[in-house]
Amino acid sequence: MDSKAARDLAERLAGTVLSGDPEAPARMLARLAQLSGREWLRLDESMRRPYRSPLDDVTGWPSRLGADDGGVAAVAGSMDRDGLVREAAVAALDRTPGPVAAAALAVRTADWVPPVRSAAIAAARQRTGLEDVAAVVPVVLAMRERFRGRQVAEAYLTGLAAGAAGTLTGLSAAGERSGRQWALAALAGRGLLAAGQLEARAMHDRDPVIARWCAGQLAGPSGQLPAPAGRRLLGSARAPVRAFAVRHLADGQFPREVLRRMLADRSGMVRSVARWRWSLAGEDPGLVYRELLTSPLARQVAAALDGLDDLGDGILPEAAVPFLADPSPRVRHAAVHAVGRHSQPGDLPARLAPALRDDSGRVAKAALRYLRGYPLTPGVLEELDAADTPRARLTALAIRQRLSPWDRVCADLAAIGDPDPDLARTGRADLLSWLQRDAATAYGRPSADQAAQIAARLATSTLTSQQRREVAFVAGIRPAPAV
Repeated sequence: MDSKAARDLAERLAGTVLSGDPEAPARMLARLAQLSGREWLRLDESMRRPYRSPLDDVTGWPSRLGADDGGVAAVAGSMDRDGLVREAAVAALDRTPGPVAAAALAVRTADWVPPVRSAAIAAARQRTGLEDVAAVVPVVLAMRERFRGRQVAEAYLTGLAAGAAGTLTGLSAAGERSGRQWALAALAGRGLLAAGQLEARAMHDRDPVIARWCAGQLAGPSGQLPAPAGRRLLGSARAPVRAFAVRHLADGQFPREVLRRMLADRSGMVRSVARWRWSLAGEDPGLVYRELLTSPLARQVAAALDGLDDLGDGILPEAAVPFLADPSPRVRHAAVHAVGRHSQPGDLPARLAPALRDDSGRVAKAALRYLRGYPLTPGVLEELDAADTPRARLTALAIRQRLSPWDRVCADLAAIGDPDPDLARTGRADLLSWLQRDAATAYGRPSADQAAQIAARLATSTLTSQQRREVAFVAGIRPAPAV
């Protein structure tokens, strides 16, 4: 959440307090429950930004803090400019159950007014349930990075780390990533994380950052993974863990065939590390990739093309050209990159222009990237128009947007009037971007035919009157009245 989003949320929170909508508090509580620790601090700052606070219009705090709104007013009041209001809000939050109230209390533990701060610290320490702790810890961790609140944060975390192991174990599997990782580190510091637990998390944890951290703990100070666990980690569901295992298994524990198999891993990160290990052993990974080009498995062929591309192998681009027509979109995508990066400029349009009509948007987008700035072979745009599919129309629009400024404007205006909502949305976004960034440098005027197209399409466009006038002014035409 950036500063603007934080200001918007602050306005919405204040508006919820003033709103008479009985369903608004529940919606706001659901939004607040999604905030990370740092986002809670940004929201707190946005509530008291200079000159005007969103809460300046809120009065009658004593009655509002006792409202049956799930604690929304108490959360808002805890961020008010007035220290007395914040102190009363902290007392209200202390009586309010739930992780949102706990997180709001955690924010106030760094308050600059001593009575507010001490009351919040005492209340936060009483929140010992797992849900509450999982909400408090990310806020406290974010506070630790700031001068005000650092001492309070360290005291809270130190006490929690030395407390019940069951709380730390529960926290290591609940809430925000920062809290889970901190809890795992606290457990490891107390020697409460067995190798089997670390291996299980490294193999299957849904968060790749946590999984990679657990793999690093298995390696220990030596930096080498124990052989049995390390070989099992090569099959982890998380690419960072597999890459770590490839790098940190000892030479004597890494069978040649296993390393060879990792050269065709589904992850580019893993393949890169495997190539490094393979080269350290005096082997040429290019030879393996050339053999894999004949594999019946599309995944291996795509990995081979990517590997040859990264190596800059001399058989490219010619060896990749036949794969531009492969049945697998994954292989075609890899072939486009291999051909695009290694072809001579004069060969690119003829080789990659057919890929612009590909059924896979990923393949067409990759081809378009390499063809940018090159003159296309005759009939490419006409063939895309004739295909009359959503993907073909989007690709044709993207090509026209990269031609002259007036070709771009004509294409965007035509797209805005298209019944396809994706095409209309893309055209509108690009035209508005042109008005904001590029219109001032659009020297010259459209041709007579282009001017007539622009005028006709402006007349039926869904653009605002101001936007139509701006386009007409830059184009040097008089817009017809909108119909």
